Amino acid sequence: MKKNLFYLFALICSMSLFTACSDDDDEVKSLPEVNASYVSSELELTYGGEVLLGKKVTFNTADGKSADITLEGADIALTKETMASGLVNPGVIPGEPKVTFSAALQPAESGYTFAGEHVADNYSMKYEGAVEKGKLNLALEVKLAGDNALAGNTWNLFSYDPYAEKNPLHVVWNSEKPFSVVLFPFPGAQPVELQPGAFITLMSAMGIIPVGDKKMGVNEILSCLLQSVTFREDGNIVASYSDVADIVSPKFQNSPLNMVQYAVKNEKLYLYLNVDAIIGAVQKMTTKGLDMETVLPVVLPKLMELIPMLSSGIPLGYSVNEEGNELAVYIDKELGSKLIDILLSLLENEEIVAAIKEAATSNPDFAMFAGVVEAILEQAPEVFAKTNEMELGLNFVK
Repeated sequence: MKKNLFYLFALICSMSLFTACSDDDDEVKSLPEVNASYVSSELELTYGGEVLLGKKVTFNTADGKSADITLEGADIALTKETMASGLVNPGVIPGEPKVTFSAALQPAESGYTFAGEHVADNYSMKYEGAVEKGKLNLALEVKLAGDNALAGNTWNLFSYDPYAEKNPLHVVWNSEKPFSVVLFPFPGAQPVELQPGAFITLMSAMGIIPVGDKKMGVNEILSCLLQSVTFREDGNIVASYSDVADIVSPKFQNSPLNMVQYAVKNEKLYLYLNVDAIIGAVQKMTTKGLDMETVLPVVLPKLMELIPMLSSGIPLGYSVNEEGNELAVYIDKELGSKLIDILLSLLENEEIVAAIKEAATSNPDFAMFAGVVEAILEQAPEVFAKTNEMELGLNFVK
């Protein structure tokens, strides 16, 4: 009898063990259903309360109790045959190509939920999300760390004033070989030496660009297109801008969140663009008087060298005065030299140079400067190649 009871007890224990193992096996088998990389329609990602596109979130749990979550840019499927494949969007957090953190999981009806805070050297991040087979939702609230004069401040574009020392356009461009041009052709006129920056400053101040029923200069046009930029603490840049169509009577509006983000690293300002939006704009681009089919084959090899910047960030120089109330943001020589290479490749193409000359001579407002334009085009390769200082950008004030 005792032996029979022992066998019965052993049988019950064995059944319990098999059942427990079976349950464990079911749980383990269910885990791979949520372990995946989520992109596009599978991913609902918000950053600062607004949808953030072009990213990838990888979810991996081994025990259903905690998960490793990785945030990074998603691959971009480019449709143009002339552009490179394999381009990757910038990371989710500005300045961080890839972020991995661990989150505690709570079982849900068809997956898991999770929430918490992740703190790193360069940022802190609050997160809340849910995952199920084929779908991941994640909401992020980020604050960049570090002390810089930009974060949390709104900077207004310098007002246009033809008599002021500073205007919206920030220009410093010097070359070992300046231009030599006759600015005003009259009998006995002698050529004068002009640095590239001085030439740009001179031309930008002239009201020779037709806008509606009047003529405007570059600085005045800039003041009608951009009012201010705000560097948010979460790494977003919000611009108060007006459409080109409303340039005569500007109607300023704020740019959407998550279109342009920034990070300050190694005394540089890095911009991270919404690549999908940029590609969409390029594909719709048309240029009157100059066929893009002519331009693209010339500039494309050089442009391809800049493509990685869309992932790693566009490096810009910036400076703040001692009082902390004036800001200049600009393309410096590091990036400028790459852009100069593109300009030089354009100027080596006779068809493109001819189109520029024709545009200058056919416009009555530019006709008087046709000789200057021709001289600049002829001398530009040597002048540009010998550039030793460059700052091209915008001036702002608090």
